[in-house]
Parts: sequence; C-alpha cells; structure tokens
Amino acid sequence: MDANILIDFCEYDKTIIKLICHNVGQVYLTTPILSEIKDIDENDCIELGIILVEPELDQVILAAEKKGPLSFQDNLCLIIAKQYGWTCVTNDKPLRRMCETEGVPLFWGIELICILVESGGLPEDQAADAILEIQKLNPRYITETIVKNAFKRLGIK
Repeated sequence: MDANILIDFCEYDKTIIKLICHNVGQVYLTTPILSEIKDIDENDCIELGIILVEPELDQVILAAEKKGPLSFQDNLCLIIAKQYGWTCVTNDKPLRRMCETEGVPLFWGIELICILVESGGLPEDQAADAILEIQKLNPRYITETIVKNAFKRLGIK
C-alpha cells in the first residue's frame, strides 16, 4: 500500500484500515513508506493488522537506481508488489502508470472501501460518509468523478 492511501485513511479514521485487513485482504507496508506517514507507527500497524515488510538489500538498491518520475518509495512499492505478486493500492498516477506497464494489479484507495462494503465489512451509509469525508480531506486526488464512480458501484444515490 502506498503512503497516500494510508494518510487519507488515518486522517479519516484509522479503524477503516483494520476493517480492510479483516474483511478485504492483508495490507502490507514497507518500512520506508511507513516513515512517510506521521499518523501511525509500528505499534499502530500491529494493532491495525498491517504487516510491515523490511525490504531486502537488492530491492532497495534497485529502487534507488531507478530513474524517472517515481520517488524511491514509489519505486520500492512497485518492485515489492511485482516481486511478491501483490496488488498495489495507490492514488498516485505516475505509480499507477508504472504498475500498469509492469503488469502489477492496482486498486484506488476508494476502491478498497467499495470492496469492504461488498464483503459485508461496512454498511453502505458508513461507506458513503467515509468516501465523502476522505474527499473533503484530499480533494486534489479524490475527485468528484472518483466519488461518483464509487457511489455508482455501491448503488448509492
């Protein structure tokens, strides 16, 4: 999971992460990405169900050597997701483009909330509130189109 998703979720309500871990799937986070997030630490990760991943030296070197539009942390997210066959969860468009190029499966952050509802882990009305609040917290990346698509997927008017 990329930092931007966790930052949005933490600013809204950290417990949504715990619900995702329990009802949708395991959340993995590299330790360098954790260092970008002010609102959670290692103990919070344990409590929320996030598994911290310490990158291997070859992964760190590869991420550091890559040139292009991605940060070290984004490169690391891509490399680890690809090597372990994980889905990358990000709202970062350059990272999304690179994941698509590399064949790494992707989710938007708000998609996780939709999947959480579809799995029975969150009622639709609470999901709608969460999506709207996250949009207020991060209107630059959580656009009206993203909200409309999520509401359409969930059958929320």
